[in-house]
Amino acid sequence: MPCIDLHDSRELLALARAGNPETLAALRQAGREIGSVLASIVSMLNPSVIAIGGLLAQSPEGLLAGIREVVYGRSLPLATGELQIVTARTGGHAGVIGAATMVIQHVLSADEVERHLATLAS
Repeated sequence: MPCIDLHDSRELLALARAGNPETLAALRQAGREIGSVLASIVSMLNPSVIAIGGLLAQSPEGLLAGIREVVYGRSLPLATGELQIVTARTGGHAGVIGAATMVIQHVLSADEVERHLATLAS
């Protein structure tokens, strides 16, 4: 496989959307690697939905296809009967949304609110 000089995941996504066969194959293999980890989790926890986020999850089926291939092939049939593996609605903003959620949870935690109220009372 020839080496392509890429600088970020957006360039990789552009190649995938353009239908570059090497890029699509690499993304599918990456999906298989992720799927091998998720297969164990699916068999243990039996989730109904797995949402795959991030920029590369928006590739034309390469990454998700690899994940689905391995998860549905290796997990217990009872765990995959109703399982959906989908692209997260957050797109490339999942990290920012997660960080903002952590800040909100910290600022509004019971300990933090109590500390602030104690400061106001004194």
